[in-house]
Amino acid sequence: MVKMKHPHAAFIVALLAGAMTACTGQPNADQQAGEPAAASQLQQMEPAELVIYSSSGWTPEAFNEKFGDALRAKFPQHQIKYIQSTNGAGYQDLITAGQPIDMIWESVAKFPSILQYNIQYDMTELIKKHNVDTSRMEPTMLDAMRTISGGKLYALPVVNNTLSLYYNKDLFDKFGLAYPTDGMTWDQVLDLNKQLTRVDGGIQYVGLGISQSHFFDINPLSLSKMDPNTLMPTIYNDKWKTLFEIYSKMAEASGYKEKIQELQGIPGVTNFVKKKDTAMVAALANMHMTQDMSEVNWDVVRYPVFKDAPNANPQSYPTYFGVSSISKHQDQAMDMIKYLVSDEFQLAVARSGTLPVIQSSSVIGAFAQDAKFKDKNVKSALYSSFAPIAVQTIYDSAVSSAYGKKLVPFSLGQMDVNTLLRTSEEEAAKTIESLKVK
Repeated sequence: MVKMKHPHAAFIVALLAGAMTACTGQPNADQQAGEPAAASQLQQMEPAELVIYSSSGWTPEAFNEKFGDALRAKFPQHQIKYIQSTNGAGYQDLITAGQPIDMIWESVAKFPSILQYNIQYDMTELIKKHNVDTSRMEPTMLDAMRTISGGKLYALPVVNNTLSLYYNKDLFDKFGLAYPTDGMTWDQVLDLNKQLTRVDGGIQYVGLGISQSHFFDINPLSLSKMDPNTLMPTIYNDKWKTLFEIYSKMAEASGYKEKIQELQGIPGVTNFVKKKDTAMVAALANMHMTQDMSEVNWDVVRYPVFKDAPNANPQSYPTYFGVSSISKHQDQAMDMIKYLVSDEFQLAVARSGTLPVIQSSSVIGAFAQDAKFKDKNVKSALYSSFAPIAVQTIYDSAVSSAYGKKLVPFSLGQMDVNTLLRTSEEEAAKTIESLKVK
């Protein structure tokens, strides 16, 4: 994966401008009505060093561009320390060493894994104390956290993501086909895949690639990988079959199986961005912000829908920030999270082209205004509603590997879908048992 240089520069400029306005005492026009001005309250709060940690492995530079610089500008009285997750610096390593952790941030898929370390904290009372209005937030994100935590709020969503369908205009032009449009069904996209999968100039092109893990994680059918009550795999059912059959249908295009054999895998983001031999890719909606797309003549449309569920959009894929149970500065940490979900920060998030988490017309209306890719159809990711977020468990990551392990032989026609589901279920169950023993 190639990181773009300073992809959030406009984002930080907007945040710093907001911070300067606050320092001069001028009211912020985007401040939520009735919300008390934070500055006077924060000046009275005892300065502290606040340690922020995530298992994401983000570099300090990436963290600063997205969150750290904005927090330091808004809270100059505090010292903010970010610890990058590396070998020897995981949750258990830090806890064993007595390292303070004040705030944790994780994606919805990763958050359940931290429960095994028992550093989560129910923020319900802190949310009330600091007058945070959660009714402004996209409801599926709060519902997901309450499901993970048994009705508690261990964290609040700060930024969002979802799925989109990217396409390479040059390849559509090359083969004389009309560009994809918003609202396409999987059948229509798979038909385009057949028309675009061909050999030209000695190059085997394919019409469609998929970001495999996200295809399953954020599926519009809201399928959970595990039953949260029995902790058993859920894969052996007709809805999972519907998802897997997308892969077999892709491979029906003449030449597609040859591409799978060449790659020993399914074409995905790398083939779209770097090799430019894949005309479309179903991937995260912020792919253009995390990949160097400068050499791709790209645009993007809404994620395909199933024809019998035309209103089923993909799930949201939020990142959450929470106060840790071992923090000695919980009020200061909560103030920072309050800022991260404020109109001020969320407006800058939206203007930069990142999906916000609050349902404010002024915030949503400003989406991508400061982004250099605002001429693209990036607003297609602003779905009017999201599918409910699938129930997450601590075993999901391990189960995902088992679910995806047989995709190549299945796509090549070496295994039927029922055998795929049965063997994947058996392998996932064995994986879960081995983890339980540990």
